[in-house]
Amino acid sequence: MRTSWIRPLAAAALLLVPSALAAQGTLSTQGFGYPTSQQSTRSLGAGGALAESDPFSATNPAAIFNFGGSVLYFQAEPEYRTLTSGTESERATIARYPLVSAGVPIGTTLYAALTASNLLDRSFQTTARSTQVLGGETIGSSNTFSSNGAIGDVRLALAWAPTPWLHLGAAGHVITGDNRLNNTQVFDDSAFAVLIDTQTVTYSGKALSAGFDLAAGTVATFSGSYRRGGSLSIKRGDTTIRNGTVPDRISLGAAFIGLRGAAFAVRTSRDTWSNLAPLASAGLPITDAWDTSIGADVAGPRLLGTALQLRAGARRRTLPFGTPGGTTGAGDSDVKESSFSFGTGSSLARGRANLDLAVIRASRSAANTAVTEKAWTLSVGVSVRP
Repeated sequence: MRTSWIRPLAAAALLLVPSALAAQGTLSTQGFGYPTSQQSTRSLGAGGALAESDPFSATNPAAIFNFGGSVLYFQAEPEYRTLTSGTESERATIARYPLVSAGVPIGTTLYAALTASNLLDRSFQTTARSTQVLGGETIGSSNTFSSNGAIGDVRLALAWAPTPWLHLGAAGHVITGDNRLNNTQVFDDSAFAVLIDTQTVTYSGKALSAGFDLAAGTVATFSGSYRRGGSLSIKRGDTTIRNGTVPDRISLGAAFIGLRGAAFAVRTSRDTWSNLAPLASAGLPITDAWDTSIGADVAGPRLLGTALQLRAGARRRTLPFGTPGGTTGAGDSDVKESSFSFGTGSSLARGRANLDLAVIRASRSAANTAVTEKAWTLSVGVSVRP
């Protein structure tokens, strides 16, 4: 596999902190990483349009009342990514476990849930060839830069139903996680030692959120949420390197539910990712991004005596961290992502468990580079009711 074309992109990569050089061969994991959107498999199968009323998603604390009884939920999400420039390409597989939650009712009008989700995922690996002159001799080497880790969001949410048609919610968030950065240089001449540089940076922050979920009879639902970011710091060891703020987010969603067993939904949200600017190097392009989706969740056929839900949706959003123009004269550019998704879900074990599946096809590009990124993501969500 030829990877020489990746070197210009890697050379334009961004500094998380002054001494942690991040050579990246991707579009989606620029800067602090890829926004996984904190949505459940069910919502992702409908393009993300159901997130504000979906209890499994970690966006609207009011929606957790829709859990009903006690529940445990786990989600796995491998992504199969291809980065292309001209006739050359690089493939990677990224394993994610972006969402885990547990909920329990407190009486008849209160519900509590604890959720752990990925806010930004920064998992990638890039390999490039280089040469350098050592002792008058030109030596070739393979340089591998990898990152494993994520900025996570641990949320404790409480929802209250003052009336059957209105749910209100509030939550506290602890923002935590780390990035483990590894840079390895292997020389073609075995007489030279392998060079390995490993660094770990950690994140610590907080936020608050609130939301509502309103039913307009049996015809429609309207929901929304707002997250207010608190302080966020980045550390190496016990030393605080920089301080910033957790991004704010405002989201609104609506769904038509007038047909039995069906929901047709739209959603839009805006994140102020520029709150992270104090944590980053001066050359990192950061965009306060919109995320808009449309989708449907309808009753499908029965398979082996089990009723299926069928889902589909489309989504368009701007990723928070763009590609720098550097010395090319092209200027900084946002990374745009368009995706289409399909999903299904069914009850198992006489309603004591539920399995959701979603397949997402995403395309990502930036105006100032010929590099494009396409990805298939398989999302699997399993819920169990004890």
